Amino acid sequence: MKYLSLLLIPLMLYGVFGCAPKTVMPERAAVTTSPDQGAAGAGDKERGRERGISEEDLATRAERERLQRLRQEKLDQDAKSALFKDIRFDYDSYSVKADDIPRLRDIGKWLSENRTVGVTVEGHCDERGTQEYNLMLGQKRAEVVKDYLVKAGVDEKRIKAVSFGKEAPIDPGHSEEAFAKNRRAHLNIEQKG
Repeated sequence: MKYLSLLLIPLMLYGVFGCAPKTVMPERAAVTTSPDQGAAGAGDKERGRERGISEEDLATRAERERLQRLRQEKLDQDAKSALFKDIRFDYDSYSVKADDIPRLRDIGKWLSENRTVGVTVEGHCDERGTQEYNLMLGQKRAEVVKDYLVKAGVDEKRIKAVSFGKEAPIDPGHSEEAFAKNRRAHLNIEQKG
């Protein structure tokens, strides 16, 4: 028994003092990503967590950036809509008005910068005159706008000119105001593959 107690004392001392304490490393929280977030989203969350940014802050920042993108797209769309307003013509004429020439140059510049789009120029007329005459006049209106765009540097192959004559009025009225709205060249932007 005496020997047993002599053996137990060193074992107890070894157990208390002999083993170095284990260092417990904190576990990192698992990062989950949604399918649309992808690997980049996981990295952003991890970097944000390392910097002390909460997931709520990241979500708020992502929402703010999304809203900024939407606002910019809306501004771009509004600018494009203003740029691509119909070209108006005088009665029985297919001459482009002097006020529209700078806008046609701007349209040509925009089309030159956006080579993945094409444009269809639609020639329209008011209801006066025969169907054949208005088809011919509408074609001349479309062709003159096309010529201005080609002169502005747009590849002719990207522009189609068609006539609707008096068949597609935007104002069905029978007043001079309605007739003036219907004498136009309308530009349809078409996204190419």
